[in-house]
Amino acid sequence: MFDVGINGFGTIGRRVATAIQRQKDMWIKGVASTSPSWKTQHAAMNLPFFISLKKYGENDSENFQKSIDSFLNYGIKPKGTLFDLLDDVDLIVDATPKRVGQMNKEKVYSKKNHLHAIFQGGENGEVARITFNALVNYGSGIGEQFIRIPSCNTTAMLRYLKSLKDVAEIDRVFVNLIKRGADPADHRGGPINDYVPGEIPSHHTEDVISVDPTWEGKLITHSVKVPVTLMHMHNVIATGDFPSRDKILESFYDNPRMIVIGGHDGIPTAAEIFEANKRGDIQQIMILEKTLHLHNNTLMFSVYCHQEADVIPENVDAIRASLGFDDPLESVSRTNKYLELENTKKSLEKFFPVY
Repeated sequence: MFDVGINGFGTIGRRVATAIQRQKDMWIKGVASTSPSWKTQHAAMNLPFFISLKKYGENDSENFQKSIDSFLNYGIKPKGTLFDLLDDVDLIVDATPKRVGQMNKEKVYSKKNHLHAIFQGGENGEVARITFNALVNYGSGIGEQFIRIPSCNTTAMLRYLKSLKDVAEIDRVFVNLIKRGADPADHRGGPINDYVPGEIPSHHTEDVISVDPTWEGKLITHSVKVPVTLMHMHNVIATGDFPSRDKILESFYDNPRMIVIGGHDGIPTAAEIFEANKRGDIQQIMILEKTLHLHNNTLMFSVYCHQEADVIPENVDAIRASLGFDDPLESVSRTNKYLELENTKKSLEKFFPVY
């Protein structure tokens, strides 16, 4: 049984906590956060709760005491500090805001020789030697003290690129990312009425290559933010030597973290799929079958990616890998089983069948 803690209880931290609670081979010893809110109140109702700081330095004891008082005023009684939690776990999942994880590693985690840590895609690649995807480089993460999970979009790309590479000889891949402007609960994000294009290539190119170096010189990515909240969308153009369209679809079907979406009446929108899934998380990525077009040596298709959810299974697998579990297929199978991903897949394939 792996003893795990979570530092940060926002979009990713809350979902990772739920995912770990559903596993049979790991246990949450507690969660930590920096400030009181409805989220931390919810955490304290269901899990041992600890206080972390936004910055660590010479006045940690004084700052912890101030934080304890603010939590008590909010009706939350912490069990202790982040240091207390770290002494009681094998691994900490850092789900703090971007760039905070690097500071936590330098100021706190690295001083605990026994401690392993998982970081999120908001951190630079330097935070860990390994950037991780369970289906691509699980073996590289086995026993690693520090592992980074890449962003939701990079995770999505790694999944469908693996399925393509399994059946085709790829020359080039061009990915245009249509990114949501903010998560549904984020009232500070944007844009509201604009397009926000990014530079070419976007950071996703480098991130994919850090996990699978064979894409060096073959992949170019570009992103633009738009005023939606539900999901990201990828529009992919690939050139190379491809098998039949059916063989490509079969490879997508065989990927345990992808769903092939068809539809009775045209191409389902992200909102329709979200509603069909009872507005719940979709931890697989979704290939839109009606967009899959193969002409000679050029392949095109589109993908939906639920940005709040697709990295959650990767965090669970990374915990196992970091703590020495050495069977990648078994880890993916366990994670999917306990998160009931097959139920999501069957449900959406029923509502949006491929003809």
